[in-house]
Amino acid sequence: MSRFHLMATATFGLEAVVARELERLGYSDLRVTDGRVHFRGDEQDIARCNLWLRSADRVLICLGEFPAPDFDALFDQTKALPWADLLPMDARFPVAGRSVQSALHSVPAVQGCVKKAIVESLRGRYQRFRFEESGALYQIEVSLLKNLASLTIDTSGDGLHKRGYRQKVGPAPLRETMAAGLIQLSFWNRERQLVDPFCGSGTIPIEAALIGRNMAPGLQRSFIAEDWQWFDRRIWKEVRTEARDLRQPRLTLPILGYDHDYAAIKLSERGAREAGVASDIEFRQQELSDFRTRQDYGVMITNPPYGERLGETAEVEAAYRVLGSVTRPLDTWSIYVITSNRYFEKHFGRRAPRRRKLFNGRLECQFYQYPGPPPPRPRQEDPAASTDTDTPTTDTVTTALAFDPQTIGEPWKAADWIAHVQIMLDSFAWFLGRELIPRSGDPEDEAQRLFEAPFATVSHGTQADPILNYANRTTMQLWELDAATLTSMPSRMTAEPMHREERAAMMARATRDGFVDDYRGIRISSSGRRFLIERAIIWNLIDQTGRTTGQAATFSHWTPVAAPDQSTETPDSSPQ
Repeated sequence: MSRFHLMATATFGLEAVVARELERLGYSDLRVTDGRVHFRGDEQDIARCNLWLRSADRVLICLGEFPAPDFDALFDQTKALPWADLLPMDARFPVAGRSVQSALHSVPAVQGCVKKAIVESLRGRYQRFRFEESGALYQIEVSLLKNLASLTIDTSGDGLHKRGYRQKVGPAPLRETMAAGLIQLSFWNRERQLVDPFCGSGTIPIEAALIGRNMAPGLQRSFIAEDWQWFDRRIWKEVRTEARDLRQPRLTLPILGYDHDYAAIKLSERGAREAGVASDIEFRQQELSDFRTRQDYGVMITNPPYGERLGETAEVEAAYRVLGSVTRPLDTWSIYVITSNRYFEKHFGRRAPRRRKLFNGRLECQFYQYPGPPPPRPRQEDPAASTDTDTPTTDTVTTALAFDPQTIGEPWKAADWIAHVQIMLDSFAWFLGRELIPRSGDPEDEAQRLFEAPFATVSHGTQADPILNYANRTTMQLWELDAATLTSMPSRMTAEPMHREERAAMMARATRDGFVDDYRGIRISSSGRRFLIERAIIWNLIDQTGRTTGQAATFSHWTPVAAPDQSTETPDSSPQ
């Protein structure tokens, strides 16, 4: 039984990135809200998340959430919380506060009310009138949003962006957590070239090297919870030992960081040494206009000057034009640029196929994304893992996957299913920058594990009215259909007529952007049972030749939905 309600906080726009990090660490039943990802855990989870989360700001213990329309409600419900379970008699417990759109708008008054309530609660347990507050620090925060109070204890101390490797920074530095988020939003992996032509203090290259080497970002620092007397210190030692054991060898392709400022390059080199990744990065003083490369399928992620300071506008606009010029020939590269400059696309010379609003400090920025084509897949020597030589060369797949009578109960053994699963897994890794399932290198094993996975996965072809051509066991159970039936029907029929327009808009967005990772919508099974799917990921399928072969979707969060009271359009008589 998980002991704590935990929250990983994040800057606006990176919540989904933090949620994916938590999923990769093995956490489920996540709840994502603005700036926060909620989950359950114990002491070991607190230590692991502080050590491993790359894009989160802090890890908090949530003591309680409740309506607080007035000070009486705030005091009484704060006092009722089990403070003595966490705060020892000598604890130092300052209270920070904030209030947004709430009746209790005076932050000092809110802080004072919470402090008094906690003292009263502790008096009931410890039978003391005064508390010296001479021991370990427990930083408490009360947050009021629209009269809803949230009371938390910080387990991190210094923000998680303070990795310990960057003692000095240049002007307008990018936070380490933001840099890690940008990398995780890109298509970069350790097998591809990464370049930052405006590297500044080297934050993006260093964070990329840490990701590529699977090095825990918090390995070189301490956390406030390590001083808590009830927190077993052996846990911290265990998670650090585990993190050291999980480090990967140095990168095959060095990460490249350039800047025209010699002092910035020296700062970058020092930071890389402190982070333990100096051998994985090549920093060089170089003008942007001198950038050249013969490498294909590389990735550029950069944080250029924004032109916020008076007198910088013309210089910054010129830099954007040069950036557009030097990247234009790189037709296989993926380019990612974060800036607050509203006219970036105009000067860069291209509209971004995909954008994401982020906040770099207090500056509202756009993360402009120009994804290139995926690298060609190495051809499989196993005949079962390769596509049929008679596969059409057009972009239309007109039939569902075939069922061999010998494998009808075990469809993952069919050669075309194995090949299709490889396309789905490779395309997911390409667009999302992570694996859908752990890869074993055995195509049949991967096909079986995806088929038996506890989450739904389904795909369709590229017809004008696309036909479903893959469904795993969880999908069949949700829609209450067998594989042969499900993979011979138009994919639009998985939704009721009233929801199909909204579904089509989502599919079009995925077609345009390569993937979406925030879809929610209502679906209906063959027996008429409705369910709401949330946080679904939809991605385009691309084979090893670069040909688009359809789209796939996966989701692990669904809840039953009651049938509407009023009559609605009768669903098609065909299976839903």
